[in-house]
Amino acid sequence: MDSIYKKVFTITNNQLDKNDHLTIGSILDISQEISGNHADSLNVGFDDLQKRKLFWVVVRNHIEVCGNLNVGKALEVETYPLKRRFIEFPREVKIYDNGELVAVCNTTWVVLSLEKFELQNEDLIEENLCLTPSYFDQKFKKLPRKDKGELKFVKTEEVTYSMLDHNDHMNNAKYLIWYQDIFEEERDPKSFQIEYLKQSMFHEKIDLYVSEGENEKELYGFSGDELKFYCKGIYEN
Repeated sequence: MDSIYKKVFTITNNQLDKNDHLTIGSILDISQEISGNHADSLNVGFDDLQKRKLFWVVVRNHIEVCGNLNVGKALEVETYPLKRRFIEFPREVKIYDNGELVAVCNTTWVVLSLEKFELQNEDLIEENLCLTPSYFDQKFKKLPRKDKGELKFVKTEEVTYSMLDHNDHMNNAKYLIWYQDIFEEERDPKSFQIEYLKQSMFHEKIDLYVSEGENEKELYGFSGDELKFYCKGIYEN
């Protein structure tokens, strides 16, 4: 078993924005795909955990953009698990374009039970596979959270069938479509972080609120008074 898993991804036009730049949502898609591939190779993938009535859930994604997102048609991607933190399984994904590092994604995963959706304390990844040092010199924590009164309501969206993943809830990368459509930001972010608090289910209606500055943009999603997710993009002039 290898601690570092590598794969080449072919980039298609639907992964690019109108400026032909790789979108943040596409970075998350790639991150989820290669993480799942590595988990499969370690015998802790989706099918393996289903047999144990468990499943993986991402609770946090932090992305640092290191290079030009106007990428070529093939990207070299690698992923590796980091040292476990209690019930959290952090992992990183690095994306290279022709040998140049363009983005690093630090993700935090947890394990839930299929029957009760409760957090589980499971030894799933061997410690000797978690020796690769982190790209970052910090451990990422939850973003500071704003109250509803500090935010501006924008619109209500419904979770549609095409947004669902194989866990039968809204795919993590789909939230970034809402973010992109609301802010219509031409600049690539310098960094981006999203917190997933509760699963968004089929036909659920999500009220979207924003907080926006010149170089910081935040999106919050509520179902009634329950906060489902929130995220923040940081930009440079």
